[in-house]
Amino acid sequence: MATLNNSDYEDIYEFYIEEKGERIDKYLSDMLSSHSRSYIQKLISNGNVLVDNNIIKSNYKLSPGEKVIVGIPFPETLNIEPENIPLDIIYEDEDVILVNKPKG
Repeated sequence: MATLNNSDYEDIYEFYIEEKGERIDKYLSDMLSSHSRSYIQKLISNGNVLVDNNIIKSNYKLSPGEKVIVGIPFPETLNIEPENIPLDIIYEDEDVILVNKPKG
């Protein structure tokens, strides 16, 4: 039996299922329309979606009376470092820069 800790998530959603037979990923993509279906499938595969406190797969079929809990994790912090690369600058002013990029 699994649980989601509130401090580990930006948002937690709970749904109670009334109809039978719909796949969990399809159901959640309809309910959480601000998130893509592929993101929801990633949440499911990472264990951030529970049905009756059990980790499930994205092809799980829902049944009436089940409780679905979805944890939306905090955004990942990216560490992007600048890279010193030679550029062939053709034109540059305050608003525009034109760079000649070689093939490949």
